[in-house]
Amino acid sequence: MSASRYGDARHFGAHAPEVEERLALLAEASRVLADASLEPPAVMDRLCALVVPLLGAACTLRLLSEDGLWLRTVASAASTPEARLLFQTLSPPAVRADEGPSHEVLRTGEALWVPDSDPKELRRLVPPQQHGLLADFPFTRLMVLPLRARGRSLGTLTVWKDPAAAQPVEAGEQLLLQELADRAALALDIARLYAAEKQARQAAEVAAGRLARLQRVTAELSQVLSAERVAEVIVEQGVEAVGAARGALWRLEAGNARLLRCTGYEDPRSFMEAFGVLPLEGRTPMTEALLEARPVWLESPEELSDRYPEVDEQRHRVVRKPAPASVCLPLLVEGRALGVLLFAFSEARVFDPDERAFLELLAHHGGQAVARARLLEQEQRSRAELAEANERLAAIIQASPASILLVDMDGTVRMWNPAAERIFGWKAEEVLGTVLPVVPEGKHEEFRRNLEKAGRGESLGGAVMHRKRKDGTPLQVALWTALVQPAAGGPEQVLSMAVDVTERQRSEAAQRFLAEAGGVLATSLEQEETLERVAQLAVPSYAECCGLFLADEDGAVKCVAAAHASAEYHAMDGQPSPGLLVVARVVASGEAELRTGLSEDAPECVRPPDAGGCCAWLCVPLQVRGQTLGALSFVTSRRDYDAQDLALAQELARRAALAIDNARLYREARQAIRLREEFLSIASHELKTPISALQLQVHSLLTSLKRSPSGVTPERLERALGVVDRQVKRQTRLIHELLDVSRISAGRLELSPEPLDLVMLVREVVERFEPELERTGTRLELQLAPEAAGLWDKLRIDQVLTNLVSNAMKYGRGNPVLVVMTTGEATVRLEVRDGGIGIGEEHLSRLFHRFERAVSERNYGGFGLGLWISRQIVEAMGGHITVRSELGVGSTFSVELPRTRG
Repeated sequence: MSASRYGDARHFGAHAPEVEERLALLAEASRVLADASLEPPAVMDRLCALVVPLLGAACTLRLLSEDGLWLRTVASAASTPEARLLFQTLSPPAVRADEGPSHEVLRTGEALWVPDSDPKELRRLVPPQQHGLLADFPFTRLMVLPLRARGRSLGTLTVWKDPAAAQPVEAGEQLLLQELADRAALALDIARLYAAEKQARQAAEVAAGRLARLQRVTAELSQVLSAERVAEVIVEQGVEAVGAARGALWRLEAGNARLLRCTGYEDPRSFMEAFGVLPLEGRTPMTEALLEARPVWLESPEELSDRYPEVDEQRHRVVRKPAPASVCLPLLVEGRALGVLLFAFSEARVFDPDERAFLELLAHHGGQAVARARLLEQEQRSRAELAEANERLAAIIQASPASILLVDMDGTVRMWNPAAERIFGWKAEEVLGTVLPVVPEGKHEEFRRNLEKAGRGESLGGAVMHRKRKDGTPLQVALWTALVQPAAGGPEQVLSMAVDVTERQRSEAAQRFLAEAGGVLATSLEQEETLERVAQLAVPSYAECCGLFLADEDGAVKCVAAAHASAEYHAMDGQPSPGLLVVARVVASGEAELRTGLSEDAPECVRPPDAGGCCAWLCVPLQVRGQTLGALSFVTSRRDYDAQDLALAQELARRAALAIDNARLYREARQAIRLREEFLSIASHELKTPISALQLQVHSLLTSLKRSPSGVTPERLERALGVVDRQVKRQTRLIHELLDVSRISAGRLELSPEPLDLVMLVREVVERFEPELERTGTRLELQLAPEAAGLWDKLRIDQVLTNLVSNAMKYGRGNPVLVVMTTGEATVRLEVRDGGIGIGEEHLSRLFHRFERAVSERNYGGFGLGLWISRQIVEAMGGHITVRSELGVGSTFSVELPRTRG
């Protein structure tokens, strides 16, 4: 393309009519530009309409884009309708600003005349599908003029000349066109300034409205306290503030985003089901905004479907009419996302910087509110947990079975729980603010040392300490201590927890006492020694006085052993006293008795001197194998006995009774062994004696026969046979006695009662003894009732009578024997009296025992079984046998039998 520059207007010459016409054109242009709408399109259209009729065949006006790269066509005009249509068809909407004549004009700011357009340049500017129209394009000569205002290029004005006009553009025309361009540029600049001012005013109004809405949202957010209410305010009012159609807010919780609020949806439940919980690993605009901590702007449906196809498909199932544009804003606090806010708009839109800033500011305030609500929830939860912990701690302290105290380093009490009141007896109002009153006399120095140790961090861990109750009674506690450092920097205090272990200590002491007692009782089997040790076990640790009482065979109770804590106490002489009534009652009932204060019932052997009524008294039975042997009594003036003392006494009594019984059994076993040895010795002698006599008589007869073939004289033979008969009877009696012992011991003593006159039986027995009475010279008298009928076993009654008469003859020393029988309505009494050697009183109690003898076996033979067998027989028949005797005077044996038992 060729081009030439035009000179200054001074070289321009024109006729006066042309000048006037051009001045008129300028005046019209000024008026048109002044009257025209100040919108830029209107200015451009009016300018082109003025230029074409007077100065050219066609006209195009292009404005420079904001980035300065493009010249966009905003207005055009042509001289004929055909030319206008063709020109509009071929005229491109935009051309590059850095190419062609426009680039030169913009660069220099001066007009450029192009006398002949390059076809290649036109083809470049026209779309390919319209290249065929270029053959009909009539305009090839043009002038490009700059549109400048305030030293800045706004665009270009291109004027196409009619090809019929061969002469170039005159200087006057150029000046006129430049003047028109300058005036158009000025009008355009004014229009732009007006539009900018209007836009700025509108932006200010929009900003003011947004600011007002933001202030309302912020004010509302400042009043809410919970995350749910924050979500409600941000979503409900945020939708209105930004002009959105829908809104939703999710809060980050435990690796997921949980929906708190949504609005504007036709079916919120379906939306909740689909988007209520968003896993962070899922690809959605909400999770992307959360994870990347930046807004996600979606300005069109296509952008959403391209970037998040799954979300787009899912929202079509949930929402009837999906929003074309939306934004997901992270709720950030210090760069950390707490949630995400969604706004959906009903139209596609481009979010300008102001709108983006406003939305981000709203999200920022929302994030602050969510963080504040979360902190408030955490604080409320912490306060609730702290209050609950304090209540729980207070409840634990109140319900604790251990006393819990808080004391200052000087011992002043600051906390006192109900257990402390229960254990020590003082109420909280009595001890709070005072020095701890539970420390007994003599233990204050120890208490002070323990406080000092606690202050040094040396805690007590269950140490047993002596304390006292309000009523003065002592007690023992297991004590734990710990130093307490107040959080507010107050003075140090000592936390003390104590458990009453008095009963436990007593129980342990009782166990040790019983273990020691068991060891002591097991060291000896001698009854006398055992009795003394039992009495001494409880003194002085358990009682000041202890007495051991045993019941004899007649049921009489007497004190057999006593122990006292000091020499002031004295034992009674063994005679019954009024105090023995209690012991006898305990022995008879088998029930223990416990009394506070010594009464007149206390036995003298365990009564402290000058006791008055200030002692406690305890008596427990000695029981073993279902039998009551006696009783143990305890007396103390130091304290009262209680149920635990009673249990200890009963256990001690049980062990003592077992020891006494073992000693008795041991004594009886030794006695049985002794009796067995004696019996074996006597049995050997008694069984040998008849045999020896038989052998002697037989030997004597055989010797006589050898010496005198004529035989033995009848008199001697009779005497010898009499001796043999007596020895055989004696042997038979001994064997029967042994057999009876076996039967009675095995419980197989059989009785065969039959009607019997006891008078006749007595006479038969006496009649059998006549030869022996004659031989010994003993006189036997009978004083019998006329008759004594009853039901008895004849052979066993015969055995008893034979034994009694035989003994009377044996021990009567030849003195007369008297048999007396008296009868009653239901009983018969038989007495056998002798005037013999008699029996000592010390032997009477054991005379009817097995293998017992009141005389020496050297002087009198026998097993010592006759009276025992007689007693078993009489008692088996329902009767009883007794003896009265005086040493050197004689004995009387009495048998009383019921008539109807046999």
